[in-house]
Amino acid sequence: MAQSFQQDHFEFAQDVRTTCHRLNNFLTILQCQHDCLGALPSKNIESELAGILKELDPLVESVTSDVHELSKKCREILEGANNK
Repeated sequence: MAQSFQQDHFEFAQDVRTTCHRLNNFLTILQCQHDCLGALPSKNIESELAGILKELDPLVESVTSDVHELSKKCREILEGANNK
């Protein structure tokens, strides 16, 4: 039982680490896109922004899903700890 408990927490820690890396990568991409948009003449920003948002949509969905799953796991662990 204790080994299962430790394994669950180890897996959770790995999930946290992986999600943090994915979020960091996503935020880095956003920062790069922001920097690129900042260097464009204002007449080009709207068309460039539309293309960027279209490309980012799958990343936003993925990051949102990752954070949602991590949040569910956090709740499960906290509820398990409160029930002891």
